[in-house]
Amino acid sequence: MKRHGYFFGGLAIAGGFTGVVGLLHAPVGRPLMGRLGMSCPARGVSPAAAEALRQRGVGALRGTAPAPARPALGLSLDRTRVVDVRAWASARGVACEARQRPSSVVTCTNVPLTAVWPGRIAGTIDELAFAFAPDGRLVAVDSLRRGLSGAAASRLFDELARELAAVLGPDGERVGDSTAAYLDEAPMRTARLRYRFSDYLATVTAMNLDGRVALREQYQSAL
Repeated sequence: MKRHGYFFGGLAIAGGFTGVVGLLHAPVGRPLMGRLGMSCPARGVSPAAAEALRQRGVGALRGTAPAPARPALGLSLDRTRVVDVRAWASARGVACEARQRPSSVVTCTNVPLTAVWPGRIAGTIDELAFAFAPDGRLVAVDSLRRGLSGAAASRLFDELARELAAVLGPDGERVGDSTAAYLDEAPMRTARLRYRFSDYLATVTAMNLDGRVALREQYQSAL
């Protein structure tokens, strides 16, 4: 895969191991993937096949009630188009690349937090990806911050958990331990928070990859 082509890398983005598989296919996780004997099967898959697989994964995770809101880092799922993302990036001076296979994805790198959250002056998102269905709708937004200490990842994870709880409610599903001590302890240590609605999925994952922690946010349409 290309360096910035992680987003649908394993074609398991919406599956049961969404956070873990996605992080392993991110650049920061690929050395560990190699030692585990894993490879990326994404090359050669058509956009239609990729979307069908995404829909299959979404169907397995979809909840029963509609979401009270569908936050996606300031963009509108199922309404935003590629031209909107390009305009967004251009207005903020953010560098992005586009690809069409296995899915239409625009990936931006070294994105200042102020571009996503006005008023926040510190911090950078290493990779921010926007994925589109074959009909052009924005169906997923994926944010990756890598090389974090356990303390930094724990603070960010808990901050995101509070922000999501404020708009989605307190009933997100949590797996693992988001404390710094736990995340720092060993490779593959993982904390995950997931919200599942009939029209929306949100997942935050912190995972230790070779001694440093990667933090991934995923926001998906479940329509």
